[in-house]
Amino acid sequence: MYNNSIRLYQIIISILYFSFLSSCDFKKDAIGFDDEIRVICSIEDESVVKSFLEKIFNDTLYTPAPEPYYRLIFSKPESYTKLKNYAQVIVASVNKDENNIGYRLISKLLSQNQLNNSKKDNPIFITRDLFSNNQVYGIINAIDKEHLFSFFEKNNDLMKYYFENQFSIRGNKFLFENRNLIDFEDSLKHNYRWNIKIPWGWEVIKKNPNENFIWIGNQYPYRWLSVKWKNGNLINDKLAVGKEIWDFPKQHYKTIRFNDYKFNFKIANFKTYKSWVCSGVWESIDSSEAKGGPFQSFVFYDHKTDRTFHINTLVHNPGENKALYIRQMKLVAKS
Repeated sequence: MYNNSIRLYQIIISILYFSFLSSCDFKKDAIGFDDEIRVICSIEDESVVKSFLEKIFNDTLYTPAPEPYYRLIFSKPESYTKLKNYAQVIVASVNKDENNIGYRLISKLLSQNQLNNSKKDNPIFITRDLFSNNQVYGIINAIDKEHLFSFFEKNNDLMKYYFENQFSIRGNKFLFENRNLIDFEDSLKHNYRWNIKIPWGWEVIKKNPNENFIWIGNQYPYRWLSVKWKNGNLINDKLAVGKEIWDFPKQHYKTIRFNDYKFNFKIANFKTYKSWVCSGVWESIDSSEAKGGPFQSFVFYDHKTDRTFHINTLVHNPGENKALYIRQMKLVAKS
């Protein structure tokens, strides 16, 4: 009787254990860099797929050399198993031919209804977290080039939304999962009625309450972010805002200035705010010190506190990628 009870107890524990296992999500976090899109297709389809995706992911940062926001990395279908857990994956075929190894791969991934689509059907499927957490996974199942590009306008907005949202999710997790200046963040909210999340390893470079100016950042690579605020709504005069942005580095950083190369100044949304957004290239004032890189500025009015804020971000990473860092700086600014 005692042995039977023990045996029954072991069976119940086993059932509960396996029920627990089946209910848990054991997917690992997606791997790879946030600016990489892994594209898996056959060699014969690569040129068509590349022209389509490059038309969608065409955002470029001038640092001053042009850098794409996303890097398309093409691989053959044989490497699918090794790549399916990356953060951004697109499997593509634009030729429904059994001799096309890309199409044969897709035929294993889609149901028959999805696989046997017509030219009236959208050739692109896109989802999240299929094989890994924080993953965007897409399939291009086009009949031919004409079919693929006929849905360009619809998929342009769709894919940009998914991939930009993906960058924000992974970027925020990477930047803010661990922070070491929580007390300083709290003091900003207490003393100045605004706050910002500061990534781990950053430090306070300059704090000047009399000028309503805070400067934080990190080095290797250099990433600077500063916040300046003034009372009242000061965003309606375009010339005044432009002058404020142009004069900002000389007034507060002292040793650098903005260059008019690729200088861009426009109205855009910054979170929920109507904002002046400016981007371009900064450089050292001293010509013997060859430093420079990209910058972005955001000037907006907060009606709750009746103040105009100017957030400036810049990056210096000579010879290496800067587009990824300037996009991360925007996430910090938005925090």
